[in-house]
Amino acid sequence: MTTTVCGRCKSSGAVTDYQGRQDGAVVWTILRCPTCNFSWRDSEPARAIDPAARSADFAVDAGDLQRYPKILQQ
Repeated sequence: MTTTVCGRCKSSGAVTDYQGRQDGAVVWTILRCPTCNFSWRDSEPARAIDPAARSADFAVDAGDLQRYPKILQQ
């Protein structure tokens, strides 16, 4: 099941970047959060993509994104 809630910042509304297909059927989807730019494949384990199961050490506060240093500029 594909979720559109970001596993890193918990924002909703993730967008589909790509869908892997086999024999015409979608077998996995790559999603991206427009808020924090986190990307994930929906076939990854819950501990990597589910906000409830993901370690809080990797969480981002979507309400205060300016506090995080920018590594790459867009």
